[in-house]
Amino acid sequence: MTHMVKPLAYTPLTYTLAILMATNATVAMAATATAKTTTKTTTTKTTTAKPATQTTATKKTTVTKAKTTNKSTEKSADTVSNSVKDTTPQMTPPSATSNTGSMIVPVLTAPTVANVMYPSTNSVQLVGTDISAQNLANIPLPTLTLSNISTVKTVLIPRTTDNSTQLDVSVLDDFITYATPMARHYPPVFSSRTERYNTTERLKSLTAWIETYAQNPNASYEVLLRAAKLNAMGRNLDLGSDYAVRAGNYIARAVRLNDTAEANFLYGAMLAEGGGFKEGAKYLEKAEKMGYLEATQSLAQADLLDDKKDRAIQRLTEFKAKNPDNPYIDEQLRIVNSGKYYIWDIPAKVVQ
Repeated sequence: MTHMVKPLAYTPLTYTLAILMATNATVAMAATATAKTTTKTTTTKTTTAKPATQTTATKKTTVTKAKTTNKSTEKSADTVSNSVKDTTPQMTPPSATSNTGSMIVPVLTAPTVANVMYPSTNSVQLVGTDISAQNLANIPLPTLTLSNISTVKTVLIPRTTDNSTQLDVSVLDDFITYATPMARHYPPVFSSRTERYNTTERLKSLTAWIETYAQNPNASYEVLLRAAKLNAMGRNLDLGSDYAVRAGNYIARAVRLNDTAEANFLYGAMLAEGGGFKEGAKYLEKAEKMGYLEATQSLAQADLLDDKKDRAIQRLTEFKAKNPDNPYIDEQLRIVNSGKYYIWDIPAKVVQ
């Protein structure tokens, strides 16, 4: 049995309604599609494990948006620049910069470290790093200005009695010249605690260095004399009895090798200032006869410690008549006349 379907008759009103309904349905479908597309895009941005097709679609959408306006293009460029800047490892400081849009992107160049070979001095080769040749941005470089340049005379002495090898004692002799006025006699005289501390530390270091050569049974007179001077100053600085023992041993060996005025003076001064007045006087008188002026002052010191004050004053008075320009004699006479017992305990400002 066949059913016949009657065709609809459209009037102007019904036709208009149909058009409106179709239009609304189309708008609703478009809105739904847009919402679905937006949902997919948002999900893709927040979730890392998405299919490649959706990621591709999102990228296409982003590109399509970027083509629409200039502002979108600038934002995309900024996004790319930011991603490059954040993910590029900056292993070294930038040496220059370049402009990319509104961002300043660092241009990275690896600095090179150059070793500089300086001229050798006394067979010592110095190797340094020339930091001025490196590309170190925002790193201040030191500047150096030299003034009051002084030099130390090179002094070579035989290491042993056979003169087979030599020692460079330039620094050691320079220190002995500096420290002798302050620490050669007891008590030592310094202008400050800092000066005493620095002198003591240098003395320890140099004494340890010369000790290696002075212990040698064949050590030369020059080595023994310097070792005796350093250890005697260590005794005066109260660094321990070991310094006093070594000083006496080294100067006794030095006198046996070379019976000089200086060696006799040092030996006599050590003995007299250590309490051996009579024994010390023998070496001091011998040094005095050999023309060593300071021996007379040490003899006066021995007399004073041996309760022979009048004899001490007589020695110093005769010494002043012969040596009126001596920088210490006036102060020493004042010390003796005031009833004190150490003629070398003079003010630091007088020490030369």
